[in-house]
Amino acid sequence: MMLSRIVNGLKRTCARFVRAERGNVAMIFALMLPVLITSIGAAIDYSRAVNARSAMQAAADATALMISREATSLTAAQITSKATAYFNALFNHPEIGSVSFSAAYTANSGNGASVTVTAAGSMPTDFMKMAGMANLPISVSSQTKWGNMRYRIALALDNTGSMNDADKMNQLQLATKQLINDFYSMATANDDVYISVVPFARDVNIGSSFKNATWLRWSGAGDSADDSFTNTAGTCSSNTWWTTYNKANCPGTWSAISKNSWNGCVMDRDKDYDTTNDVPSSSVQGTMVWPQQYDACPTQMLGMTSVKQSKQTLLDKVDDMSPNGSTNQGIGLFWAWMTHQTAGPYPSPAKNSNYTYIDAIILLTDGMNTQNRTDGNGSSHADAVDDRQAIMCTNVRATGMKIFAVQVATDGDGVQDTLKNCTSDPSNPNYFSYVTQASQMTVKFQNIFKELSRLRVAS
Repeated sequence: MMLSRIVNGLKRTCARFVRAERGNVAMIFALMLPVLITSIGAAIDYSRAVNARSAMQAAADATALMISREATSLTAAQITSKATAYFNALFNHPEIGSVSFSAAYTANSGNGASVTVTAAGSMPTDFMKMAGMANLPISVSSQTKWGNMRYRIALALDNTGSMNDADKMNQLQLATKQLINDFYSMATANDDVYISVVPFARDVNIGSSFKNATWLRWSGAGDSADDSFTNTAGTCSSNTWWTTYNKANCPGTWSAISKNSWNGCVMDRDKDYDTTNDVPSSSVQGTMVWPQQYDACPTQMLGMTSVKQSKQTLLDKVDDMSPNGSTNQGIGLFWAWMTHQTAGPYPSPAKNSNYTYIDAIILLTDGMNTQNRTDGNGSSHADAVDDRQAIMCTNVRATGMKIFAVQVATDGDGVQDTLKNCTSDPSNPNYFSYVTQASQMTVKFQNIFKELSRLRVAS
């Protein structure tokens, strides 16, 4: 834009000179012409140099991140060799000529480990050499630090029945396991990266081992609207295929299921505690958790787990996932958020004040919300379920936690505004991804990993 204005101004000036009739104007113009040409050329040379420097900085950042993943297992010579090869593959600006490059690893001595990359070169000028400047120097540096940066990542993954279609469940498992392996490569110590896995459908399975927890609410009001475990988990002696009975409306004998047979599934909490991460407690009834004998109960969730120490445990949990049930994104998000708590059913390890932490939730779904504890029929889109989720998303973001989301729309569904607006940066394609093919999940998870990794770069 600036260059075009300069050129247009020069054209107008030349036109005035051509029309001028005073003799000294031509002489002045002749004297000024080299200066004008040099000024325009300087702008061109400078623009080329800025473009080359931006490319050099991007290559240095990517090189520092890549080398940091394996620096601890490489010698200094190997680090230099690998870093140089990687940088040269990324930086393709032959006009810069010879580039001096270095890469160095600094071990953790209490303030974190780091990889520092520097690159420098010069660009020959086309116009500025007329003013005695034959080259423009270009230099960049990038530093990736870890050891003082730690990650807590919660994965809320759709395990509903529709994930059985279009190879979605298989592709989700492949994408998730790749993500786990990437974080494993990044981690150098047991506490560097923790990941939790929360498979969700309409309910989430927290595990039947909690059956005697005081914060579980087994009984409700006792009327026909009561959806508590004791009112719904059982059979009626007068049961017919066209009617669903519970304890309150059973015309015959109600045979309740013991909580010892509970499958571990839970519903949403009472409003408004369904949108907060208050620790469940019997002293505040609204925070208590409602068990349910959900027949499409997903596999049990896994709390924050050290990737370096227990990678196989995480991979096995992903392999256990199986599609069934209706969609309630909110409950997946809720329990993913709860795994970031340092108290409650799935407490996260306490944080060390000497480190900086990146806390994030990755929410993946293939369908719109159809049912939660109080709203929806399980088959059609339920706006009321969206509304509860939107409130929770606002509450999560207010804590500073980063939210990423992937919508898998193999059936051609439009963008879910509730899901997109839930993310920390809806306009950033790394924070909200919309894909139409199941195989694209791996790429999108890789983009999220790169976005999270980028936060470690200090240029």
